[in-house]
Amino acid sequence: MSYKVPLPVIAPDPRALVPCTECGKCCTYVAVGINAPTTPRLATDILWYLYHDRVYVYRDGAGEWSVHFETRCRQLGDDLLCRVYAERPHICRAFDNETCEVNCPEGRVLTFTAPEAFLAWLETAKPRVYRAVLKRYVPERLKASMSRAKGAEAAR
Repeated sequence: MSYKVPLPVIAPDPRALVPCTECGKCCTYVAVGINAPTTPRLATDILWYLYHDRVYVYRDGAGEWSVHFETRCRQLGDDLLCRVYAERPHICRAFDNETCEVNCPEGRVLTFTAPEAFLAWLETAKPRVYRAVLKRYVPERLKASMSRAKGAEAAR
């Protein structure tokens, strides 16, 4: 005698994933994990990154911080295909288009492309660290630009 056991049917994921061969975004930058800005030293490291062109800092949905350098991989073809796919490095093999920044619903929670934006966030999120950084590590020119931005915001 045999019994049929009803099994639940899992509905397919309704969101369509963007295939790597239509995007290639992950091959246009290098991102390296960094420490969260919990101390003045770590916060000024982030300022230093943001003083550079084509560099930004972000915190992802898992709370991990990274510095991002805009630079296209030399092996990415114009057709968005990897020219060394069979011999690609381990880091590329670990990439997964289901959890990449394009397809992952968590995405990047915070993104800073300029020192002013980071300092404004730091002032609210970590006031003690902000005060220490502002006192000794923010150039007068940057303080002045932040003051002008606050004044314009208050006038709105």
